[in-house]
Amino acid sequence: MSILLLARRDSGLQAVANGLEVMYAFDEGSGQTLTDLSGNGHTATLGSTAGADTNDPQWNAAGLAYTTDDFVECGTAAALHGDAWTVCAAVKMTPAQTMPVLGWSSSSHVPAVFGAAPFNGNRPLVWLAANCFRYFEKNNPVDVGDGNWHFLVFTCPGNAAADILTSDLVVDGQTQVVNSTTNTQAGAAKAACQLGAAGTVYFGEGETAFVSLHSRVLAGAEKEQMREFARATLEGRVTLP
Repeated sequence: MSILLLARRDSGLQAVANGLEVMYAFDEGSGQTLTDLSGNGHTATLGSTAGADTNDPQWNAAGLAYTTDDFVECGTAAALHGDAWTVCAAVKMTPAQTMPVLGWSSSSHVPAVFGAAPFNGNRPLVWLAANCFRYFEKNNPVDVGDGNWHFLVFTCPGNAAADILTSDLVVDGQTQVVNSTTNTQAGAAKAACQLGAAGTVYFGEGETAFVSLHSRVLAGAEKEQMREFARATLEGRVTLP
C-alpha cells in the first residue's frame, strides 16, 4: 500500500511528501480500519469502537458514505495537531446538508473544517474557535453543493487569531471566494482527529474517497499536485473535475 506515497501505480504521479502526516484513499472496501498511506502508521477506525457499531460509515464503491452520527477516528497523535496545516479531500456532499471534513476534537465542534457548514447556507468553513472562522462561497467559482464529487484543499498558516485571515480554500483547482471572516480570538487547541465529524456536535451527510493532512501550507503547485495524485489514485472509483 505504501507505493501510493512514492508513485501512483501506472501514472508516475506522486503525493507531496514534505509535511505529509496522514493520507487515506478509502480503498479497503470492508472492515473497521483505514490504512494510512503516508507511512506514518496513523491507522484509523470506523466509528466509536474497534467492532461494528452504529457510528460506522458505510463502505460503497467510491469509499465511505456518512449519515446521522457516523465518523472515522484517526487517533490523538501530536503530529496530527500542528498549528499550520493543509487538508485535502475528495468529497461528494449531500445538497443542503452539513459535511464536516475533518475535526480536531472528540467533543467540541472546533477546530474543524467543513465542506458544508451547519450555518450560513451550508457554505464551506474553516472554524478554529467560536469567534475565529472563515466562510467561503459555496458556488463561486465552484458549486460545491451540487451533489457531485469535488476536490477541496483547505489551508491555514497557524492557530493565532490573525492566521484565519490568510486561510484559503481551493476547489477543483480554483480559489474559492471568501464570504466572511471573524478573528477576535485564537484557535482552540487540537486534541484529536476525526473524519466526517466535528466532535459530538456535527456529523456529515455525504461521501469521502480521499483525505490527507499536511503540517504546513502547501504552495499552489503542490495543491495541484495533490489533486492530480488523487485523481489518479481514485481512477475507476471516482471521477474528479
